[in-house]
Amino acid sequence: MRALVTGGTGFVGGAVTRELLDRGHSVRVFARDGSKSAALESVGVEIARGDILDRDSLTTALIGCDALFHAAAIYEMYVPDREVLMRTEIDGTRNAFEAALAAGVRRVVYTSTSACVGERRGETGNEETLHRGYYLYDYEEAKHKAELVAREYADRIPTVTIRPAAVIGPGDLKATGTSMVNFLNGRLPAIFPGVLSYVAINDVAAAHVSAAEQGHWGETYCLAESILTIRELFRTLADLSGRKPPFTVPAWMAGIYARFEEWKARRTGNPPLMTRASFRLATHGFRIDGAKASRELGITYTPVPEALREAIAWYWTNGLLSVRPACV
Repeated sequence: MRALVTGGTGFVGGAVTRELLDRGHSVRVFARDGSKSAALESVGVEIARGDILDRDSLTTALIGCDALFHAAAIYEMYVPDREVLMRTEIDGTRNAFEAALAAGVRRVVYTSTSACVGERRGETGNEETLHRGYYLYDYEEAKHKAELVAREYADRIPTVTIRPAAVIGPGDLKATGTSMVNFLNGRLPAIFPGVLSYVAINDVAAAHVSAAEQGHWGETYCLAESILTIRELFRTLADLSGRKPPFTVPAWMAGIYARFEEWKARRTGNPPLMTRASFRLATHGFRIDGAKASRELGITYTPVPEALREAIAWYWTNGLLSVRPACV
């Protein structure tokens, strides 16, 4: 298989790229000008420069490829410019499929998110769950609408949709990873009640490549190993690192703090330590069943404590922690 990976310099796309290489496939990464790609080039990855909002550059990058892994996205819980987020996810997805058709690509693996499941409060969602009909935050809306775009092409190009839950592991500097680093550095004194689903980055990468290799075209797979309360997650982090668990504040207090952090971010340009999107998602509950991927793709999920241990070791090795954690 000769594959183009969009977003290959990012967290999920980078893991998919490495998994493809490990399985002996030829990989080209589609990256914007200025994106760091030296590490990928050093292991034989070809870099094609362009932008997913430029359909012609995508089409050119796909020439000679028989598979597209579309993982490019703005995976953030705080995006000040909503229009940029919507265009990147929705228009970028349409461009990816149109370019794949124009270049004669035979298969697409599309990276969505389990946030698109849209389960109701207290419900555990899966691939068959009907979306609740309203959105908790902008990223969910953008990815859900982008997924609807991907479905428009289902009868023209074989596609598998992968929906990871909150992804953890080495290299994670997104919302979950940032909160973990802040806790490990003593900058997260408190947490609030909430529930989230988690999956290890290596399992996400394996699911992408296995779906393409096994030809599960037309299928959608949610990826989740565990459903944990925020308190359970940080208690595990505390046990692994040797730090004291953070205390829990009432949800209403966390909501006020999230609004204050975003107010401060708009004025300083610095990212907020906590966002209203994260607060809404966790307090609503993000409960995902990843059993279908385990059954059909052969994924043996990495236990969350193991994924957390690997993430902590990566943070330490890369100089992101001020005190050596107990598990390193």
